[in-house]
Amino acid sequence: MTYGFEIHCQSTQFANGKPLALASCFIVGPQPGPESDIGMSTRRYLLADVGATHTRLGLAGPAGLQGQAVRLATVDIADGAGLLAAAQQWLDVRDLSGACFALAGPVEHQAGALTNGGLRLDAADLARQLGCPVRLVNDFSALALSLPMLQSLRQIGGHASPALALSDVKVVLGPGSGLGMGILIPESGGWRALASEGGHGDLAPGSHLEMELLALLQAEHGHVSWESVLSGPGLVRLYQGVCALWGVRAETVTPEWISASGVDAAEPVCHQTLEVFFGLLGAAAGNLALVLGAKGGVYIGGGIVPQLADFAAASPLRRRFEERGPLSGYVADIPLWIIMDPEPGLLGALECLRGAPGP
Repeated sequence: MTYGFEIHCQSTQFANGKPLALASCFIVGPQPGPESDIGMSTRRYLLADVGATHTRLGLAGPAGLQGQAVRLATVDIADGAGLLAAAQQWLDVRDLSGACFALAGPVEHQAGALTNGGLRLDAADLARQLGCPVRLVNDFSALALSLPMLQSLRQIGGHASPALALSDVKVVLGPGSGLGMGILIPESGGWRALASEGGHGDLAPGSHLEMELLALLQAEHGHVSWESVLSGPGLVRLYQGVCALWGVRAETVTPEWISASGVDAAEPVCHQTLEVFFGLLGAAAGNLALVLGAKGGVYIGGGIVPQLADFAAASPLRRRFEERGPLSGYVADIPLWIIMDPEPGLLGALECLRGAPGP
């Protein structure tokens, strides 16, 4: 069974567990997870994938995700109590055996905050409010744990099957509100996930055009990271930079407008912006593959690329991925996989509760 529908509904903005205002949310249908046991068949678990733009909530049992996953606007959630109030509104969170919250930001000592938002979470506080054990993890650490479980992938180059590299290191990166990265390494017949903040490493341009864009961005923003360009806000920055180099006035635009206008080349500036975006994404993915020896594959998730999978296949993504100088042959067989599963973050959070080691 796969997610087959999405509906609009009304959710509530929460702070300290109290309703403040109405906002829209989306509900998507269930997808079963793997069949390994967490424990007794009656146990139920709360899962949350908390990003800077959207928060996804779901329930799970030993066989995988149960019922319907709920998507809310993160901006409408002020704190941990508000997040739990939202969960209680849309899901039956009574008598839980545990919960896992995957947060888009660094997690230390079971506490963390969104890198690109104000929401802070503390596992101990959440556990007290829910009355069950809670695990807080980085969202791309959870996403890395989902990689062996994914059922819908689009391959761009490399060898034919993810099954050919079951015992090799895998990595995942994904542009969204920011740029997340995660690592999955084989360990004792299973997998260990490692979190990464590599998206905040220094941007490395690979062409004269990218050098010019970097100079413009440095003049305006100072430090320029991979996330500065490989994200929703980064897509807008690239568009503004291309406009400046072309000598045209930049409109006030959204990442969605740039993507829609650039896909069919109806707007030449947007088309070049997307070409630059995917070229840089290929370079970042290639660097990550080299640094970690990711012969098991490089996976691309996040909120942007899966919606542009057709464009990605024809873009400079794969060419730039393989442009590794003397080690171009090393990465030539490494597959790029675009994650098309609708809720991989929740699947990864479930794997965290199954006991897969991670930070």
